[in-house]
Amino acid sequence: MRMAICDDDAAVLSSLTDFINKTYHDIDVLTDRYSSGEALIRAIEKRGLSYDLLFLDIEMGGMDGMQVAKRAHALLPDMSIVFITSHDEFATAGYEVSAFRFLTKPIQPAKLMEAIAAVKKALLSQKTIHIQSKATEAVLKVTDILYIEAQDKHVKIVSRDQLYDDRKGIAFYTQLLAPNDFYRIHRGYLINLRYVKFIDGLDILMANGDVLPMSRLRKKQFVEAFHTYIKRTAR
Repeated sequence: MRMAICDDDAAVLSSLTDFINKTYHDIDVLTDRYSSGEALIRAIEKRGLSYDLLFLDIEMGGMDGMQVAKRAHALLPDMSIVFITSHDEFATAGYEVSAFRFLTKPIQPAKLMEAIAAVKKALLSQKTIHIQSKATEAVLKVTDILYIEAQDKHVKIVSRDQLYDDRKGIAFYTQLLAPNDFYRIHRGYLINLRYVKFIDGLDILMANGDVLPMSRLRKKQFVEAFHTYIKRTAR
């Protein structure tokens, strides 16, 4: 997920960027920061940059947040905008530019993480993969995949309601899905963390009742990744 932070308060800009980079260092999150709305718009228009999420201060010198939001939304209509404000009364105006939500200064880390998790969930719910085998071809939602099992040079994809064979190898899917809360627990298994029900030693119980083996060498890193996932997604 690629994010931008736009705020003319240097302290807020720095603290937000540092917190996000520190908190999300283990997943595929890239963060750019801008001290003015004009700089952000130039980056989108002139350099062709695209963002999934924009944290945007409403009260800035030059172009204010509402002006920036209208321009940015016209250029990147699928980008989610989270307004940063010191005054709740600006919230109503935010609906004019389809604001995703609002964060009030001083920003609470928990609220910030909730906003990022919500956008990430929305993005993931839209993500699909195209799978092919000799007999079948399908488009499958990433959120419906429980795990992927290596089978020679092909893979078996276990979804919530069906099994699929795909001609691409598990290394391909590891690179594709690891940023989306998938973890390679074993050379033969790539699992979706959202469907982990129980960990017993080196066995992992999945939501459909399947028990998968975990590599002893990967256990420590997996447990750390799973705990990070739980903290980030817990409600």
